[in-house]
Formats: sequence, structure tokens, C-alpha cells
Amino acid sequence: MEQRDAAAFVEKFKGCRVAVIGDLMLDRYIWGKATRISQEAPVPVVTVERTTSEPGGAANVMRNLATLGAHPIPFGVVGNEDAGDELSGLLEKIAFSMQGVIKDSTRRTTQKTRVLAASQQVVRIDTEDTGPLPEIHLETLIETLRSSVRQGQIHAVIVEDYAKGVVSKQLLAEIVAIGHQSGIPIMLDPHPANPANVPGLTLMTPNRAEAFALAGAYYVDGRPDIPNDKSLLQVVERLESLWSPDYLLVTLGAHGMALFKQGATALHVPTKAREVFDVSGAGDTVIAVFSLAHLAGATPEEAAIMANHAAGVVVGKVGTAPVYPDELVESFKEIAS
Repeated sequence: MEQRDAAAFVEKFKGCRVAVIGDLMLDRYIWGKATRISQEAPVPVVTVERTTSEPGGAANVMRNLATLGAHPIPFGVVGNEDAGDELSGLLEKIAFSMQGVIKDSTRRTTQKTRVLAASQQVVRIDTEDTGPLPEIHLETLIETLRSSVRQGQIHAVIVEDYAKGVVSKQLLAEIVAIGHQSGIPIMLDPHPANPANVPGLTLMTPNRAEAFALAGAYYVDGRPDIPNDKSLLQVVERLESLWSPDYLLVTLGAHGMALFKQGATALHVPTKAREVFDVSGAGDTVIAVFSLAHLAGATPEEAAIMANHAAGVVVGKVGTAPVYPDELVESFKEIAS
């Protein structure tokens, strides 16, 4: 893809309204330095210099959509506590509408707290409740989504499953049905803990390990020669049988990603990353960019290439971070040169 083609698609990202349904999280970062080992245990002592908070999980997908000019619409649950208020405040800055966010006083906001010393992660502390949502919350999410679609507020839906209790087979099936009735594409970033096997998706974006787990297969390390990666091809065939998505985009870490469609030759897109500092949130960027490129009129192959470039940008940053339009367009120039 030429840089001018990428720039033309990115320009069309503006104004796209995308619902993001799934596990909304708050990412906290404690930044400091570590120059000594604790006398109490063989662990580094981190002297805190600053703390920051960012949208995480499904909320990070929203942030990627927003920085690229789109209008994200969140659907999910936060707790009725300080963390929930903080996450809601972050979402309000980027969301087109907040009507799909439910506050639940019986459920803690999912938080991931990362302690970093000299930009290296020392430990991550998770605060979460992962039980299934009450039926009343599921009904509210579905009805709110259906109403928003009926009013023409949504052009596509991204479902982000981190196995924190929001995404269920029932919810996913309802979302797919709404998509089919309205002609809206439904994209899923799946989690192996929730093998819903719901057919009718436009796109699924597991990484290699998730793909093997979803297929019920023992994990086998990959190889750059995708047409001869028999283990992966068998897993893809199994997933296509179970889920029947229009497209299956498997991210492969250092080997880039591969796009599959039943009956077609796989497209292998080699990685564009020059330096890798942190892979946190790279999958969020992939599904956000693919979805926007799809809405902008790109072919699935072009959308995969753009998503791969975007992933190459964000893994070069420390912490969960989005990709910006100029960075994405510039990446095509850099690779070409």
C-alpha cells in the first residue's frame, strides 16, 4: 500500500461512530526508579516519581478510535467508586455518548496497576471482579445498543472480551443478530476463557496463543513461512468451522499477522515494528484500525496492512498507548524508504 492510499483512508476515519462493548478498565502507572534491593525480600525498591492513569481494556480501543478521529461509544460496566468515577471521566473526554456505561455499586472497576522503574515493568497489580453480569445489566446493554443502532448512531461494533464478565455467549449472539439486521459489521477480539462459538462475525482477531486455545489445540511455536505452518493452518480451519467469521486475523508477534478467509489463500503481513518496548494494548490498536479501515472502504487485505503498521507503531512506546494519524501515515513512508 502506498503512503497516499493510507493517508486517504485515515482521512475517512473521521466521524466514524463505533460502539465498543466489553471490559472497560482503568490502567494506572506508577513511574519511578530502582537503585537498591529491599532488605525485607529480594525485590527492588521503587522510589515513586509520578503516577498516571489511562483508559485500558475496551476503553483503550476507544482511545485508539478517538485519536484517529472516530467517535467511540462505550458499552460496559464500571464500579460506583473513585476508580469508576476516574475511568468515567476519562471516557467522557473521548466518547460520543456515555449512555451505554452502567455503574454498579456491587462490582469493582477493573484496574491494572503497573509499577515501572526506568521504563521497565517491575510488577502488575490487578483489582477486578470477574463474575458474570446480572441479567438486568445484559438486558440494558442489549436494549441500549439496539436503540442506538435504530437511531443510526453506530456504524460498526467492536466486542472486546478480557474475560472480566461482561461478554457472554448470550450477549455476543444478540450483538451479532443486531448487526445482521442492520447491516453493521461486528468485530470480536476474543478470549480463550469464553469460547462462545457464535457464527456470523465480520472479523475475529485472536493472537496465536489465543487461536490455539480457542480451537482446543496444544500450542505450537510459529514460523515465518505461514503457508507451511501446518499447526496454525489446522487451528484456523477449526476456528472457521466453529465460528464461521468472514475474516480471521491472527496476530503473530514478531512474525506480524496473517489474514484468513475460507477458501482463499492466507495473506501474511510481516511485522513493521523496528523496536519493541511494550506490547500492552497492541491488539486493541489492531482491531481499532482494521475496523476503521473497513468502514473507510479498504479491502480486508488493505485493512490488515494498515492494522499491522499501527501495531508496529504502538509497540515502540512504553505503556498502553494509542496510534495517531500522522504516526500511522508516516510509518508507510518510513517502510517505503
